[in-house]
Amino acid sequence: MGWFWRTLFAALLVGSTGVAFAQTFTLREAVDFALQHNSTAAIARSKVAAAQDATRAARSQDRPRAAVSYGYLWSNDPLAALSAELERRQVTAADFAPDALNHPGTTRLGTTTLSLSWPLYMGGAIRDAIRAGRFGQKAAQLAAQRTTQRIITNVVQAYEGLVMAKAATEVARKAMMTATHRADTTQHLYIRGRIVHSDALAASVNLGVNKALLAEAQGDVATATENLALAMGAPSGLVIAIPDRSLGPVVLPRKGLADYLNEAQSHRPDIEALRAQARAMRAQARAARAQSSVHVMLTTQSQWFSQTPALRNNAWTVGAVISKSLYDGHHNRDRADVLQEQATQLDEQLAGLRSRIRYSVTVAYENMQTAETRYELARANVIAARHAVALVRVRYGEGRTILLDLLSTDQSLAQAREAKLGALYALAINRAALEGACGTLSVDTLASLGLPS
Repeated sequence: MGWFWRTLFAALLVGSTGVAFAQTFTLREAVDFALQHNSTAAIARSKVAAAQDATRAARSQDRPRAAVSYGYLWSNDPLAALSAELERRQVTAADFAPDALNHPGTTRLGTTTLSLSWPLYMGGAIRDAIRAGRFGQKAAQLAAQRTTQRIITNVVQAYEGLVMAKAATEVARKAMMTATHRADTTQHLYIRGRIVHSDALAASVNLGVNKALLAEAQGDVATATENLALAMGAPSGLVIAIPDRSLGPVVLPRKGLADYLNEAQSHRPDIEALRAQARAMRAQARAARAQSSVHVMLTTQSQWFSQTPALRNNAWTVGAVISKSLYDGHHNRDRADVLQEQATQLDEQLAGLRSRIRYSVTVAYENMQTAETRYELARANVIAARHAVALVRVRYGEGRTILLDLLSTDQSLAQAREAKLGALYALAINRAALEGACGTLSVDTLASLGLPS
């Protein structure tokens, strides 16, 4: 059953019983949900739709325009009266009598008009407007693609954060169980008079500390869950859960920093988006200048004249209009200059974007390498800490060491486990950050991160 149907079923249960049921998401399902519900993704889709509408509007400028209208005239104007008779093809010799011309009475005339106009040449304004629309649509699509990459990166990092928080809770729970065992043992030994009271008190304090750490870890799980819900764009009331799984080591591709930097410069969609925006601005600037050039318009008109609505007494006209703006207060020139300056600003933004990309890729790469080193060290430390706990436990049982040494080794083991989890989490999120910074992260390449999906 897909996440949509599971979500719908959970919503129906909540509505009927008033009890909130947790909806479990795998990583892939969480990403799919976010791409449908995250408000940033919705805004990006809206911008693409707006750009498509703008392109269609630009294309419509070179198409014929047809219109129909009907008007009715009452007048005692002598010229209007004579014109009406001419339009109806009803002029007689009596109509030219002086009294008839000077005192025509009230004239009534209905006119049905069908007109057609077609821009034949607009100095390139329409052509450049269409180009601007196409570049704007391309820019919006590329920007939406980059938005998708950001959403996927954020969801992966938030999801792995929740996995890490749950794993940290298990580490804290194991530490508390060990501390409980130590407290129970020392209390038993104290009652039997085999240890001093201070040892029993120390074990009790240690138990209290571990209980507090477990409560803090459980709070971190709640925070991580809210963070994932925010990244997914989950609606209020949807309780999110993830399957139980452990944090495993991420398989890192053996590529150098230079390879990642080259990938970023060639794959980042926002680079091409800025280029397309600049081209759209320059095309709009050319279209603005073309408004002052020679324009040629074909016009046709067909009219029907009658006292009552009817298609009778037809007259038609076909003509061409050639026009050129001589002076408009420099409106078109100034608008073109503004657009050209905005295109130049986009060029400068592109240079800054390239620098930020290099920085983000470098930071993610170095953090990933550091996390790999941390993981190897932490894994060795966990093995050593386990061995130390076993040795100290034996020594304490033989009376050759004090309780504080045993409690200290317990804490060292818990800290080593937490360090290992932190390194695994850093590996996962920086792997996602690196692919996101390179512009190669998508739903199809999600599996390449080496994370259970």
